[in-house]
Order: sequence, then C-alpha cells, then structure tokens
Amino acid sequence: MIAAFAKRYAMPLTFLGLFAAVWMVQALVLPPSARHAVVAWASTNLSNLAVNPVGTMVASAFVAEGAQGVLLVAAAIGLFPLTRRFGNLRAVVLVAASHVLGTLVSQGIALVRLEAGLLSDSIRTIPDVGPSYVLCAALVAAFLYGDGRVRRLPALAGWCALAPVLLAGLPALEVAAVGHLVAMVAGGLIGGLLLLLERRRAAVPEMPAPAMPAADPLAGA
Repeated sequence: MIAAFAKRYAMPLTFLGLFAAVWMVQALVLPPSARHAVVAWASTNLSNLAVNPVGTMVASAFVAEGAQGVLLVAAAIGLFPLTRRFGNLRAVVLVAASHVLGTLVSQGIALVRLEAGLLSDSIRTIPDVGPSYVLCAALVAAFLYGDGRVRRLPALAGWCALAPVLLAGLPALEVAAVGHLVAMVAGGLIGGLLLLLERRRAAVPEMPAPAMPAADPLAGA
C-alpha cells in the first residue's frame, strides 16, 4: 500500500522531500554567510540567468529565504490533487513550464525596464528564490481541474490565503508579483490544455483488433 502510494504520488513526494531537505540544511547546517551565498547562487535574477539559466531555474525552486513551512504546506495542498488529476509526468510538465514562464516573463519585464532607465542596475542581482511559482501553478490547476468539488476546496482556500501576499507588488511590476501572476495564468491554461487533450484522447474510438482468419479444415489433409 505504501509502495503504491509512493508510486502514484512520486512527483509531489520527491519535490517536497527535496525542498524539506534543503530547508533542513539551510537551517541546521549552514552558517548565515553560507545561506546568503546559496540564495545568491540559486536566484533566478538577470545575472545568473545570463550564465546558467537551467541550473538556476532548477535550484531556485528548492531554495527559499524564509517561510519554508508555509511554502511546504501550500505546495502539498496543490501538488497532491494536481498529480491525482493528471498523473506524475503531466504534473511535472505543468509546474515546470509555469515556473519557467513565470521566471522568463518577470525577469524579461525587469530587463526591459532596466534598459529603459526605469530601474537601477541592482535589479540584476536581486534575490529571487523559492517554490512560489510552482505552488501558484499547482494551486490554480488543482482548484480548477481537481477531482471532485470538495477536494478542490483546500487548493482554493490556499490560493485565497496566499494571493494577496503573492500579488502585492503587481501595480509596481515587482519581479516576484509579476512571476506569480504569470505562473497562476500558466497553470490554469496548461491544465486546461491537458484536460482538453485527455478528453480528445478518450473520445477517439479504439480500432477493433483484426479478425483472425478461420482455420481451413482441409489444411494439412
């Protein structure tokens, strides 16, 4: 039973396990200077994206500056029903694509504003870590497309509780707020696309198996 549960929810269990492990290392092993260095290294800011975009995007999802407990719970509320609805692979596609889109759009807007002289050069090295883009996409997709109305309520409640904080800097086009909004929209759109593909696949009638030719009673006589 445990093995079946672990197989069915391999994606959220792996993600949450890695995030919790990094949290423990940050809190119990690393001194403050090393914690700051890890955050600076993993941040999806303009400087890091220019030299190591893939590694930075992966690492940033598992490193946070604070509120790890809240992030862990929110991610669990979104990721488990998301995986229940779409399966491990498609859940990975949804949150990974949303995380990437949230990063690229938010940092792209920051770059445009920097080049236009609207931001200082310090925007290139701002700390930008955490799984918030992942949990934004997961919560939205879970409450929009999750199995059963009652099972969608925790994801909706989690989104309602966090949205005012996550979107607080949107009028000023703050990087994190823009990224959160993009991840939410991406989670909803990608989830809808996955659902549409699933329904189309289910609507395609299965081709009947070719009939085997009847045996010739005179064969071999």
